[in-house]
This record gives sequence, structure tokens and C-alpha cells, in this order.
Amino acid sequence: MRTLCIILGSIAAVLGFLLSFFFDSFAFIPVVFGLILGFAALIISRKNGLRESVPKLIIALSFLAAAITTMNMFKENKVADDAKLTIEEKKQQEKEDLKEIEKELEGIE
Repeated sequence: MRTLCIILGSIAAVLGFLLSFFFDSFAFIPVVFGLILGFAALIISRKNGLRESVPKLIIALSFLAAAITTMNMFKENKVADDAKLTIEEKKQQEKEDLKEIEKELEGIE
């Protein structure tokens, strides 16, 4: 049972770590599984008197992936801000162009 928890926890922790860079919201699912399986392997290791280093490594990697995922979720989205600025600049330019056309039309009349 300990070996199964270690294998599945390792896979979940590594998957959560990799997903934390690409898919922020989906990375929490393997991170949670990695934490649960890591703690289960740690408890089983303590009961049987086995080494606890691998389950602790799984837990640490899962916490690291959770921290990176959380950090990426709160990061400012620069592309969306740039798009808003370009739209606002275009609207401002259109207003200025309309004012110029109106002035030219008033000069003609």
C-alpha cells in the first residue's frame, strides 16, 4: 500500500508541478492528490518504521507546485491590459479624427 501511495503520489506531484506552469486552474487537482497520497505514505511509513524521506519529498513537491500555481493565478495579465489600452487608443484617435473632419467642414462652409 505504501509503494502504491508513493508511486501515485509521485506521479500526481510531478504532474501538478508541470501543470502549474501552463494550466493554473487545473494544477490544483493533481496537487491535492499528491498531498493526500504523500501524507498517506508518510503515515504508513511511520507505522511500519520505514524511511520517511520519499513521502516527505512528495509532500514538498506538492507544496511547491501549489505555491507556483497560486502565484501564477494572481499574476497580472499583461496581454489583456495591452489589448484594453490599444482599444482605448483607437477610440481616442477616432474622436480626434472626427474633430478634425468637423473643423475642416466648418472651414469649407
